[in-house]
Amino acid sequence: MWIHPKEMLMPPAFWIDEMRSKYFVLQKRRGHGETRSFTSLLVNTLDSVWDTKPPPYRILHQTPNSEVYYEIAIGLTQDEIIKDWEWLAEHLFKVLNEMESEEEITNFTICKIQSLNAQNNHDESDESANFKVAASKFQQIFEMPKEERLVTTYACTYVKNKMPHQGNLYISLNHIFFYSYMLGSQTKRVIRFSELEDIRRHGQIIYLKTVNNVHYNFTLLTDVKEAYGLIEQLSKMAIQQKIQDPDSPIVDHDASVFQRFGRKTSNKPGLLRDLTARQKSEEYRNYFRLPQSEIIDGQIRANIWTPYSKRYVGGNIYLSRNFFCFRSDVTDLVSLVIPMRNIKSVEQKNDGPHRYDNQIVLHTAENVHFVFAQIVDREVLVEKISELLSQFHVPLCRERAKYDISWSKQAALMNSFKTNLSEEMLKIQEQKLARWELHFRDFGRGISMFRTTEVINLIVEGIPDKLRQEIWLVFSGAIHEKDMNPGLYEDLVEKAACIKQSSIHDEIDRDLHRSLPEHPAFHHADGIGALRRVLQAYALRNPHVGYCQAMNIVSSVFLLFCDEENAFWLLASLCENLLPDYYKDKVVGAQIDQSVLNELVETYLPELHSHLEQLGIIRMISLSWLLTIFISVISYESSLHIIDCFFYDGAKIIFVIALQILEWNCEQLLKCNDDGEAMQVLSKFLDGIYNPEYQLPTPADKRKSKTQSVQMLIHDAYTKFGSKISQQKIEELRNKHRRLTIRQFDIDNENTIVKFHTDNMYFDKEELHLLLAIIREEKSTPRKVLQQKAHSALGGESPILLPPTGRVGYAEGNCSRSESYNVDFETFRTLFHELTPWRTCVSIDLAEKLFRLTDKKSTGTIEFSQIINALGLVCSCKYTEKLKLLYILHLPPLLSKAEIEQVRRPKSKAKEDAEEAIEAEDFFGDDPSESIEALPSPTDNNFDDDEYALITATKHLHCLAGLSQPSPSSGAINGERLSTFYVDLPRQHVAPMDVARSQNGATGSSTSDLIGNALRHQGRYESTDTFSDISDLGAAKVTPPQLNVETISNFSQISDLIMATRGDRADSTTDTKSLGSLRYLLDQPDDGNAPNKNIPNMKKANFQFLWRSLVEIIGEQDEDMRKAYENLLELGNNNMKKEISLDSFTQLNLGNGDEPDSNGNPTTPSADTNATTKLFQAYEEELKQNSSSGGGAGSSSNSSTDLDSWEISINQFIATVLAVTSIVQCFYQKTPIKENIEKMQKNRRKCVITNY
Repeated sequence: MWIHPKEMLMPPAFWIDEMRSKYFVLQKRRGHGETRSFTSLLVNTLDSVWDTKPPPYRILHQTPNSEVYYEIAIGLTQDEIIKDWEWLAEHLFKVLNEMESEEEITNFTICKIQSLNAQNNHDESDESANFKVAASKFQQIFEMPKEERLVTTYACTYVKNKMPHQGNLYISLNHIFFYSYMLGSQTKRVIRFSELEDIRRHGQIIYLKTVNNVHYNFTLLTDVKEAYGLIEQLSKMAIQQKIQDPDSPIVDHDASVFQRFGRKTSNKPGLLRDLTARQKSEEYRNYFRLPQSEIIDGQIRANIWTPYSKRYVGGNIYLSRNFFCFRSDVTDLVSLVIPMRNIKSVEQKNDGPHRYDNQIVLHTAENVHFVFAQIVDREVLVEKISELLSQFHVPLCRERAKYDISWSKQAALMNSFKTNLSEEMLKIQEQKLARWELHFRDFGRGISMFRTTEVINLIVEGIPDKLRQEIWLVFSGAIHEKDMNPGLYEDLVEKAACIKQSSIHDEIDRDLHRSLPEHPAFHHADGIGALRRVLQAYALRNPHVGYCQAMNIVSSVFLLFCDEENAFWLLASLCENLLPDYYKDKVVGAQIDQSVLNELVETYLPELHSHLEQLGIIRMISLSWLLTIFISVISYESSLHIIDCFFYDGAKIIFVIALQILEWNCEQLLKCNDDGEAMQVLSKFLDGIYNPEYQLPTPADKRKSKTQSVQMLIHDAYTKFGSKISQQKIEELRNKHRRLTIRQFDIDNENTIVKFHTDNMYFDKEELHLLLAIIREEKSTPRKVLQQKAHSALGGESPILLPPTGRVGYAEGNCSRSESYNVDFETFRTLFHELTPWRTCVSIDLAEKLFRLTDKKSTGTIEFSQIINALGLVCSCKYTEKLKLLYILHLPPLLSKAEIEQVRRPKSKAKEDAEEAIEAEDFFGDDPSESIEALPSPTDNNFDDDEYALITATKHLHCLAGLSQPSPSSGAINGERLSTFYVDLPRQHVAPMDVARSQNGATGSSTSDLIGNALRHQGRYESTDTFSDISDLGAAKVTPPQLNVETISNFSQISDLIMATRGDRADSTTDTKSLGSLRYLLDQPDDGNAPNKNIPNMKKANFQFLWRSLVEIIGEQDEDMRKAYENLLELGNNNMKKEISLDSFTQLNLGNGDEPDSNGNPTTPSADTNATTKLFQAYEEELKQNSSSGGGAGSSSNSSTDLDSWEISINQFIATVLAVTSIVQCFYQKTPIKENIEKMQKNRRKCVITNY
């Protein structure tokens, strides 16, 4: 790629000339592409230590008489740099030779390269050449998916075992990577943000601790503050993503969302700039209480004219798409929010004595003028405001459907249910109202008022009842959401009313009369109806939250002073902005703030904290304080003052009030000996808090002793703790305890699952914990493509602003405890190859066979209990059951004939592969009607009742497969159902030749009739209840080949069918065995009543692969194994000549093999010493000779029949192999699952890539 020409004075010592011309030279970095040469070790080490990150290829420009080089192009690959060199040869070589002076040559070359750099390297990423080189090395070193985008890199030192390693810290969206190269020794580390438990910074060192108690220390000489802030931010994003969607905990980033208007160029990577903009936007929204959709566009220094003080105040102007904001440099001195919809015009002011002050004037719709001066780049600011105003569109109320529901919006309930205040209280209300009116006159009113310390003092004194609705809406930011979504509340109310049955609505109805029982409004239909509509509407707006207890309590207080629409938007602001995640499942946000409060108590009241920790009371008392903002523990008349402060100061008021309450009761709490006594002390104090300005008469029997006024409580709380606890400190503590809280959720979840599976026969508690941990870690890896979230709104004309997600994190009850540890095939395959001894088998993918056998419900995922049984059996010392399992995994339909032939097919036939690919493309076309998904779903409730659907599906599938359609009379073989999942097995074995004779005798019958006769001859009936089993690939195939549609349910079955029919080969009736019967071993491995006759016999082709797998598992084949192999071949040949009885044996002789087995077979005859591979080759040669024989169709048919007639039973197989000492020793050995998991975790931390 072309780069901006860079002057270089030093000779290129670490570069090798590859090509050279008179004015240019193409060079390669020394050691690039070399493995263990001394030059490669030295150069790579120096690059790692010096953090140079040079590209492997570059082009320099130099004139003969000059000692100055100019780097003009770099390349990550040789092809890329050669392309640039060829361009130079074609366009510049001849031109430069015609120039007279070297200065002219250099100037012309530099100008040309600058032009090429501007034209060719202009892309959307706008990344520097150095970052592109670093990103390429990142992908090359760590082999991460392309979706795992690199954010930035830092030079750092990693200390391991007191030994420093100089290298680079690579930070991506989901991971922290470290890489160091020292004289051929590579050090790699990878840490997921979601597994970080502690992040600390001391000076130039960043300390990291993971949930596995692994510690990392990274020392950065530069940019340590930026690196620490970035790690904190990405860790927060990872945990929030885990809360939102634990099944997909991979963080994605939409860079286009944070593309700011006119963003200035920067040397920092684009993704880092976007994340910085994201962080600043979050701080911007939180401070000014703006909607979550607002993204900061930029900020600029300016002074604002304050008419109430007649002077200018310095600060910063902030711009976003819908708002113009100002914040003073002095904290809380003055701030301002002006919606773009209220700005009528903006103009520059160039007259008067301050004509050189770069002033602008904003004119608003309320005829208020705001003057700003000392503006840097005033023209740019005015142009930007004008651009935003031109793009702004006033939201209009959409036309909505009319619902058959009659309702009217309820006004503030205090107007209908008036409180009988005394004359003194009324006078206090009037005095407060007069002070507020005076404040409005000097500081403005509404959204665009000057927000100063004066308004803070007025709020602490208390807001008069008549102004509460207005002040709450303005300072909470709810007014912005309401103005941007006109008509949405009415639409939500009417849609919610049309929902006939809903568990959320039932839960809401149960809590309505418990919301604020002391107020008469909520004993009346008006109050109850308004509260119901508000809660139901919000549950529909935000299904991810739905409804949570405590929402009804705070909403009832809102309804007293606001109409129901305003109460709805206050509730939305509370749940989404002011108290994030508080009202989600497990009230995760409140639990995080419980931990924050616990740390604050430990910091400011250490003695009390130690005592309360012993009593275990802090978490017990604080949850209701947080969820209801003290409404549930303090009379609502007193809690109104706390809510007033809450809408201005956010969660800070909750923490300072809690600390003040604990400090006032410190002496009494220290004297308590148990939690009950401490709870009584706090309850008595909280019940006694009163509001002298809002004191209502109470019956004598309900009067309580007064403890403290709420005004004094708020005043002392702000005085003692207000300056110590800032919003920034709260966010820092939340980030810390968010990680710890989610980790505790995982621990509790794992403990519950382990307790439930303690009685399993394979793993102890420690191994179960490790298995759960490795499953959780593997599900968090970014090897899958990031799933796109559906942002579709609920049905209707108007939008639902917060669309539901596909999965709600941490759902209630136990339903999600085990589901969060369900694994798909890729995860299971990884576990199988990393943890089990059967990973050495490469001929057959045993992981895929075992997964299909285990996945009973055919959902594509298996549960943790099934993982225990599957992996536990393979890793156990139950050698007989393990041999049975290995035998089963090689039976049809798990190992089909089509798959066997596909494995044997030579890989060099590119032409045949291309033809098959074309055939597959033709078969699996783009037309959705020509696919399996177009067929009726087997799990559809109407499927069994609709014969027409079954017949239609059968015909359609026959057409797809290219087979003749069966006659109408053969639609079903037998309507009798003997089971709901397992297919009934034959009660009596019938020799294959008998089946063939019965088929040949059925002259004139249809193919389906032949199938039916064959099945009935076996005493076996197919059950349509096996449709849900996606793994039942075996179809009853007789001569001529025919498809049993009832047992086919996925693409692989059709693929097997096509290959089988093209090969014109007939399978044995043993292929009709269902996986349901084979799964019995996994369910009851120690069940002695499970007869082996339920397991079908095995054909020769399957046996060949079974033995190959057995040899690969053991590692090598000794003489006893070769004899056992030939003995089994002979048994199969003998079975071709006589009727086979499948009577099961009940006891195995584990002696030295001298005695005959339980079937009465003789001992193993003498055999030659040919290797197993030669036997395989001989068998394949036999197949080739049979297929190419010129003896006519009859001879070919007889050979095929002989091969299909060869079979052995599981009794014969187990009795034979158990006489081989090496096999018994290998399968008797128990796999150390704990050591394998710990090794797997260690390899993951070291970024050891394993290919399966």
